[in-house]
Amino acid sequence: MAAIWVTALVRALASGTVVVLASVLAELLGPVWGALIVSLPVSAGPAYLFMALEHDTDFVAGAALNGFAANAATGLFLTVYALRASGRDLGSTLGPATLAWLAVAIPVSAASWTPLTALGLNALVYGAGTLATRQAVRTSLVRSAVVARPRPVDLLARATAVALFVAVVLAVSSALGPARTGVVAAFPVTLTSTFVILHRRIGGCSMARLASIAIRGVFGFGLALLTLHLTVQALGAAAALCAALLVSLIYSAGLLILQRRPSPKEPGIVTR
Repeated sequence: MAAIWVTALVRALASGTVVVLASVLAELLGPVWGALIVSLPVSAGPAYLFMALEHDTDFVAGAALNGFAANAATGLFLTVYALRASGRDLGSTLGPATLAWLAVAIPVSAASWTPLTALGLNALVYGAGTLATRQAVRTSLVRSAVVARPRPVDLLARATAVALFVAVVLAVSSALGPARTGVVAAFPVTLTSTFVILHRRIGGCSMARLASIAIRGVFGFGLALLTLHLTVQALGAAAALCAALLVSLIYSAGLLILQRRPSPKEPGIVTR
């Protein structure tokens, strides 16, 4: 029981930290950095770490495979958000994206998966999402000359709010049973919190770009889960977790290198 609360606390603090960091970087440096940071397994990583401490490698391998399949729901969530963000308020964008996530996550949680079928589902969802949002990615948005820098008290408020939100979600999910808990735990808490914080500050166009880039980044998180599933029984939990993290970091670094450098004449982000 103590381990459950420690896991919840670590995930809450990690999510709060990454959301604050992503929101600040997105405001100061542009959506690319914000998207890549929220795509990293910062909040999910502690959950798998404590899972490996409490269970054997067979359990961790199965959880990683199911998590990889459920990662497709996050891809649809991001695609819907990216397509609706420009010119719409937060509620009109985040609501349909959340419903899209549920439409995929619920049936995915009830199915049996192999690495090949889970990879096929992710490739289909993220491939379609990449094509559907390619126009948002091409719209380069760079740092504005005048940026509203957040105050330290603002950063503390953001971190506290996100940490409490994650803690509440995990506490509620623990009482729902294993099947429903898997669905709730797979919800993209860090992404949702980032969108709530930034949508009104940097506007729908910038958020559409952030979400469209995150589509490419979160696919890398899925590959990290696939790596964990394939290696944990052969290498052991510690080495497999390190290998999964390395895959995620290399993938995100590659995306950053491949991003088109914007022209100085292109418009910048204006925070609100």
